Amino acid sequence: MVFRISPLAVALVLSGAAASASAQASSAEGVAAASLAFTSATAPDPVPGALKSVYHLRLTSLWPQESPSADCRNGGEERLDGTLTRNEDGTYSGSFTRETRLLFCGAHGPVASACSLVLVGKGRVAMTGTVLADDNSPSGRSIRVTWTPAAGHQAAVTGHCAEGFKEAVRGMYLSTLHAAEFPLTTVGSGPRTEEPESYAWRVEVD
Repeated sequence: MVFRISPLAVALVLSGAAASASAQASSAEGVAAASLAFTSATAPDPVPGALKSVYHLRLTSLWPQESPSADCRNGGEERLDGTLTRNEDGTYSGSFTRETRLLFCGAHGPVASACSLVLVGKGRVAMTGTVLADDNSPSGRSIRVTWTPAAGHQAAVTGHCAEGFKEAVRGMYLSTLHAAEFPLTTVGSGPRTEEPESYAWRVEVD
């Protein structure tokens, strides 16, 4: 805040009435301080920007990639792409495409020898999102999304692992609930890319 001394106060100082000017300035500052305190006490909190009714999302996995040897790799990649639409209760939901290539190499039991497999999956997932307050988000809010494979999702597992283990990996892939949490953008804002902590995903929000 910038304080300006009135022309009258300047005239008093220049004419030698310094004491009187000081008293007037002190009085003026007291009034200004009281006014400022009153304003601070009654000013409403800033209103968060309006959230979009529709968000287009693209999620790309950031899984660790390990290669103990030339013919043994752990890692792979998964991508999800789709649109979340706001519901009447303020939550979001949508259907997303999902494409996966999962690599595994190692022992899968206390007495099993090392083996390798590749899972290739493709289909749709049902995603839902709940809006949360978030002081670190530019919009003041973030969203926690969860998704599960929809009916008809496909997965093929190949490799030299035991058939029972391959079926277990396939069943896990087709049934596991996944989640991620990231900041939301507001109406009028452009695309934004996030790599949220604690979640191995790169999220592109538009």
